[in-house]
Amino acid sequence: MFYFGVDYYPEHWPEERWPEDARLMAEAGFNVVRLAEFAWVKMEPHDGQYDFTWLDRAIEVLAARGIKVILGTPTASPPAWLMAKYPDLYLVRDDGTPWTYGNRREYCPNNPTYHDYTRRIVTAMAEHYAGHPAVIGWQIDNEFGDRCYCPLCNRAFQDWLRRRYGTLDNLNEKWGTIFWGHTYSEWSQIPLPLTTCRSANPGLWLDFYRFASDSYVKYQQMQIDILRHMCPGHVITHNLMGFKYDKINYFDLAKGLDVVSWDNYPRTQWSMQAVVDPSTAAIAADTMRGLKGKNIWVMEQQAGPGG
Repeated sequence: MFYFGVDYYPEHWPEERWPEDARLMAEAGFNVVRLAEFAWVKMEPHDGQYDFTWLDRAIEVLAARGIKVILGTPTASPPAWLMAKYPDLYLVRDDGTPWTYGNRREYCPNNPTYHDYTRRIVTAMAEHYAGHPAVIGWQIDNEFGDRCYCPLCNRAFQDWLRRRYGTLDNLNEKWGTIFWGHTYSEWSQIPLPLTTCRSANPGLWLDFYRFASDSYVKYQQMQIDILRHMCPGHVITHNLMGFKYDKINYFDLAKGLDVVSWDNYPRTQWSMQAVVDPSTAAIAADTMRGLKGKNIWVMEQQAGPGG
């Protein structure tokens, strides 16, 4: 089937508006919508208290118009109560300062507490919607993700290096740490490449970037494993960001997905060129298709000014 749809946020609108929106979608020829990827707080308004009744009603309204649903796991936007309860969940920037609440993806991808809450909300959603006839698939999170420089990531990076190199002698040789006398004698001495260090070792930089990418691949796979087990037959995807995004190895990220999805924003507040070059979107589409060697979904398509 050729899916043609839209992203819809019923939690933004009065419930009495939903039937009219569904009617307009059907009239426009839409046969699928993406829901719930930023609705964690609506589905778990308090710790451990789940409420899917509003989402059930929204899906029912859409299904009555013949519209299928792709559910987003809501982990890109954690609830305020969760971040307040565990302030160590915040991602730390490369200058050593933590993010504050009000962004999205403000979480550390290696934090075990965040992993626990992720497993809980994804499992609860999967249990509830595994057999729903209108639900055809899942989008994992939303547009992974910034690198984290917190102390927990530093320790995880040191463990990653130990597995990669085996011995410090091997790491020191491969990185050429004798330059400037930066040879390491303990794994715990290896720092993260913060911007407070003007000229970090290039081997350190490169391996940290690899580690940061692996962290999101591993975090995504944790969610995929839950959904594969509980929702067999559902399509699993993630919305990637074209060929210019260099913080994650998209070839690695794509391996666990059934379908690669792409968010196509030719002109946003981050790329406000006077003339949009069509080749930019073309090469991005080619890159996304090449990740798995097959057709892709466009999960988000810019239709107006960037927000």
